[in-house]
Amino acid sequence: MNPGYQLVNNRAYPEIAADFARAFDVLDGLPCDIFLGAHASYFDLDAKYAHFAKGDHEAFIDPAGYKAFVADRRLAYQRELARQQAH
Repeated sequence: MNPGYQLVNNRAYPEIAADFARAFDVLDGLPCDIFLGAHASYFDLDAKYAHFAKGDHEAFIDPAGYKAFVADRRLAYQRELARQQAH
């Protein structure tokens, strides 16, 4: 979770926590062969590109990496939600 997201008692966006949860359900259900993201660190661009540059034409095929990333971000969301609910 990016700092500053108010997931609990958010008057401007009361359904934010539910929308995040629903988004993770959607992301988890999507088929993904080639995992790319907004930031290179999300999908290990440097390592994958190095393999691609050496002729590995399947270097970017990484459905397991996508699933692991979504699971990691869901866990971060759940931890932050629990932290905010405890306060």
